[in-house]
Amino acid sequence: MIRTHAAIVLKAVPYAEGGAVVSFLSELGERLSGVAKGVKKPTAKWVAAFEPMSMVRVSFFGKEHTELKRVTRCELSFSPLTLGHLESSLVMACLADLFDRVAREGVEDDRLYRLLSACGRALKAQPDNALGILAYAEHWLLHCMGLLPHPRVCGRCGNDTAALVLFSPEDGWCCGSCTAVDPGEALPPGTREYLRGLRSGGADVAPRVNPVDEAQTAITALLRARLLQELGGGLRSYDVLWRTV
Repeated sequence: MIRTHAAIVLKAVPYAEGGAVVSFLSELGERLSGVAKGVKKPTAKWVAAFEPMSMVRVSFFGKEHTELKRVTRCELSFSPLTLGHLESSLVMACLADLFDRVAREGVEDDRLYRLLSACGRALKAQPDNALGILAYAEHWLLHCMGLLPHPRVCGRCGNDTAALVLFSPEDGWCCGSCTAVDPGEALPPGTREYLRGLRSGGADVAPRVNPVDEAQTAITALLRARLLQELGGGLRSYDVLWRTV
């Protein structure tokens, strides 16, 4: 049986005889994988379609419940790659790694596809905001995983105006009116405003990285650590990014 999907390429792992096992995020938000024979050979016609974050139409052949099907066709429809922009390319590798870990075979969540495709198009249009788009994706990925409550109100007392001073895995965002915290350990002023900026717009208007913005720096580090912890530790793509930028 042949099935065709709109999908985003996540990862291609070398396989026997110049082939690769390629994982994809389908338009329904399900992780799909298949063997693409000969894709690593210099004469392969479709090698460009298997770059991470490429949007493709991919066809699989195999029995319904076969774990690893064969990729019979893969047509590139959109690539976020911007030639010569290293930071954007490194961020694409990070995003592909993240979604390859989060997406599950047999489990559909179309929010994942919408988020990743929006980030890919934003990277193509604004490669110089790659790190801002990565922070945006991390925030929304945590939300999709059910690990990040809305910051509109305090998770302990319901206050919607007091400054947020703490993030608790149990209670979510907590404000200064009900939570005692050492001033040196509290979230910086502007935390609520930065979170509102992440939530109020799309990937194409993701807040740009501002090294002097203490709230942005603190929240990005906090959410990134929470996400990587949930995924079982660091990702090699992140290590490469931090050694390079």
